[in-house]
Amino acid sequence: MAKALTFQEVIFKLNEFWAAQDCVLWNPYNIQVGAGTNNPATLLRVLGPEPWRVAYVEPSIRPDDGRYGENPNRMQMFYQYQVILKPDPGNPQELYLNSLRALGLNPEEQDIRFVEDNWESPALGAWGLGWEVWLNGQEITQYTYFQQAGGLELNPVSVEITYGIERIVLALQGKDAVWDIDWLGDLTYGDVYLQSEVEHCRYYFELADVDGLKQTYNFYESESKRALQAGALIPAYDYILKCSHLFNVLDTRGAIGVTERASYFRRMRNQTREVAQAFAAQREEMGYPIKNRQWETPLLTALPASPEPLTQPADFLLEIGVEELPAGDVDDALAQLQAGAARFFEDLRLSNEGVQVYATPRRLVVQAQKLAPRQPDVEQIEKGPPANRAFDADGKPTKAAEGFARGKGVSVDDLRVEQVDGGDYVVALVKTAGRPATDVLAEALPGFVGSITFGKSMRWNASGISFSRPIRWLLALLGKAVIPFEYAGVASGNVTRGARQYGSPQREILDAAHYMKHIDDQNIMLDHASRRDDIIKQVQALAADVGGRIPDNPGLLAEVTNLVEVPTALRGSFDPKYLELPRDVLVTVMRKHQRYFAVEDEAGKLLPYFIAVRNGDDHQIANVVSGNEHVLRARFSDANYFYKEDIRKPLEEYLPRLSTLTFQEKLGSMLDKNQRVSSLVESVGNQIGLAATVVAVAQRAAHLAKADLATQMVVEMTSLQGTMGREYALLSGYPEEVADSIFEHWQPRGADDALPASLPGALLALTDRLDSLVGLFGVGLAPKSTADPYGLRRAALGIIQIMVDRQWDYDLSGLVDLVAGAQPVPVSDEARKQVLEFISGRLQVWLADQGWAADVLAAVLAEQSTNPYRALVGTQQLSEWIKRPDWEPLLDSFARCVRITRSETQQYDIDAAAFAEAQEQALYAAYQKAASGLDASGNVDAFLTAFEPMVPAVTAFFDHVMVNVDDEHLRQNRLALLQAIGNMQTGRADLSQLSGF
Repeated sequence: MAKALTFQEVIFKLNEFWAAQDCVLWNPYNIQVGAGTNNPATLLRVLGPEPWRVAYVEPSIRPDDGRYGENPNRMQMFYQYQVILKPDPGNPQELYLNSLRALGLNPEEQDIRFVEDNWESPALGAWGLGWEVWLNGQEITQYTYFQQAGGLELNPVSVEITYGIERIVLALQGKDAVWDIDWLGDLTYGDVYLQSEVEHCRYYFELADVDGLKQTYNFYESESKRALQAGALIPAYDYILKCSHLFNVLDTRGAIGVTERASYFRRMRNQTREVAQAFAAQREEMGYPIKNRQWETPLLTALPASPEPLTQPADFLLEIGVEELPAGDVDDALAQLQAGAARFFEDLRLSNEGVQVYATPRRLVVQAQKLAPRQPDVEQIEKGPPANRAFDADGKPTKAAEGFARGKGVSVDDLRVEQVDGGDYVVALVKTAGRPATDVLAEALPGFVGSITFGKSMRWNASGISFSRPIRWLLALLGKAVIPFEYAGVASGNVTRGARQYGSPQREILDAAHYMKHIDDQNIMLDHASRRDDIIKQVQALAADVGGRIPDNPGLLAEVTNLVEVPTALRGSFDPKYLELPRDVLVTVMRKHQRYFAVEDEAGKLLPYFIAVRNGDDHQIANVVSGNEHVLRARFSDANYFYKEDIRKPLEEYLPRLSTLTFQEKLGSMLDKNQRVSSLVESVGNQIGLAATVVAVAQRAAHLAKADLATQMVVEMTSLQGTMGREYALLSGYPEEVADSIFEHWQPRGADDALPASLPGALLALTDRLDSLVGLFGVGLAPKSTADPYGLRRAALGIIQIMVDRQWDYDLSGLVDLVAGAQPVPVSDEARKQVLEFISGRLQVWLADQGWAADVLAAVLAEQSTNPYRALVGTQQLSEWIKRPDWEPLLDSFARCVRITRSETQQYDIDAAAFAEAQEQALYAAYQKAASGLDASGNVDAFLTAFEPMVPAVTAFFDHVMVNVDDEHLRQNRLALLQAIGNMQTGRADLSQLSGF
């Protein structure tokens, strides 16, 4: 085996490789930057139409990542290798993989994956879509298609490839710590940089002069503006970079408050946008001096010739070849194909013997068996102008008739008059000859491919078309004939590509019927269900071999299924010493960061094993296992470091750090929110009527509820919020009930998550969600149709589920007012109303999802939408009444009382002495008896039970008593009685919403 490259040899090799691709070899910038993206060779050069290829190494400074050299894998300064390809050359993934081969990393011997990772930098006004590139489970590269930079849309789109050099070299050399990397034979990375690392950390965390740096920031900002005004754009940008670094240092020192943070970001973003706009304008004024450099690849290969029409049915195949789709987009695409593929052929009038659809990360496939070679001829009646306009008084055709006939390709003599939609119209029998399937498909397939949509899409080439990820090939066959069409700059053909592990070999498919054999030869599992089942089988078998089992995790299984085409499970192990860490930490590291399956024994105790699923066969599997073990060892080492650091001080001491975490600019920091919720818990608990002991526990938990957000473990893995809060609270000596409430206040985290198990936890969870809803609505941040960045829909659903689960029979209006009074900004009456309407809307959806009838929900929610528990009870009760055989006469009796008073705009008072007829006196007596038994509880059952005995009296009243008599006082008195009866439903249900009312 060849000796692994040294650190600097890796840089030499990358320079050599990308220089051969006609890249400018740039140098590291002479200003501290947080990433290679910040270098003007990237951020400014991606603007405008000029082609640009550049490659350079960039020392990247991120002060907050410093660990005084004590962490083997994390430091404040590391090296990135940055590549920009503008425009997309058409094969950037292949170029990237070849660059890894140049370093000695053969994809056939590794597990190299492209895993969704969408990048955004608000301070730079930049974002893009792409991937993390994994090498045996370790992220080694960020790969992005830039969509925007400096607030400007990019055209053409640039491909950004950012290598993590240390991570690549760790894998190449098999080292466990960055400091042990072989830099140059007898020099290690630690020899070169460790002392510098320690000193920089000491400066960033302990010594940096906060006041002086803030003054320097302001000076740099003013210099940037002055330089920009003078037309010195690069110096202006240099000072933005200096500002960015100073901000990072100040942030590391804990000197940036919430309002300041938002202000700093806004200032940097605005200044970056101004420089970007000026740079783009400057290049245009210069006439784009390098625009004509020949770096652009042709948009299209030639379309294949139109084939001869077929005479016999043949199998149809469409394969849309893509760069790796995100796991969720595989599901979305598959669902759309399942819903639309068969209908696509129906709409084209192309019969077949069955349609199958498949989706993997790299291909979307539609097959149709025995597709008809051409459409059938059809005859269709076409409606024309009205008969009186088509023929004159003498029955001769007018110009309208002649034009209609000409447009439909028929003779005027063939027109006839028929009654259509209640009128006489001229109609024509139009005969349409069927067309060859090859022609019809060639026209329709671009629209079919374009109909597949995604939550996030990207542009990548001059076509301007958006898709989840770039389309790289289109295979379209009917039998042996290629269906010629073009989409997104790609011409269809008869060539597919194989599995990524084997270098994506291109294979010609001579007949659609041969496609599956080629797929099988590549070991690609097209069928989603088969792929999932195969993964389950492999994973369970490997766990059983060591006496273990796999904890149920459907979300992880679904994601892994969509990350691979050729699934091969592998089992690795880790040092049992890490089992001393909390189980949730280990499982989260394995699941979230690595997409590994944990292994547990029959008692549910974790075993020192993990199972991963490779995207490829078992070639060199031992190498892949070793690589994944190395990555997990580093991950667990990090987690152990975070845990040990976190428990060095009690949980309460993390509270001040919350002042640096933004909740919302106008609503303050997470510390402000934590204190607000802590102060509200007692009042909310008292209003609901909870015991003082319950409220006391909730108050203690509220004081610490958000503290773990400032711990290193939760900063690294946010999904552990609450989990670590409970763990650290117990270690800090707090009672179990307080620790449990800290954990439970995050529940439910989703629609199917567990609810808080304790009363204090439920109270704290309710109060926290109310604070978020009321505060954010108060500052105008209600969710939009497609955006809910604060998770307010989830918060509203949580409120509903908690109140129903705890049977808290309480109207939310009072709680909303209470919480509104505690906000740091005024919350208008309109905003409070919007909060209640928003919760009501989620309540309606939640109840509808449980299968309750729409009219029943409308009836109950019209009166009880702000009391979730009572709304559910009312829905249950009303649904039971509707099932009764005597329901219709009961509803009709009540409806008669309501309908006759609907037009009245005034509420009348009853004058008992004015009732003249025995029947109205009897009805009044029945009403008094019924009403006396009702309270304000909103009980639907009580209302209907009270009304039921009134039915005979209602019937007798309407049979014998005239309501709308001439005597106005008598009329109003009778209406008053009926209004009073109708008002019995107030606060319970509006029966007028029911069908049959």
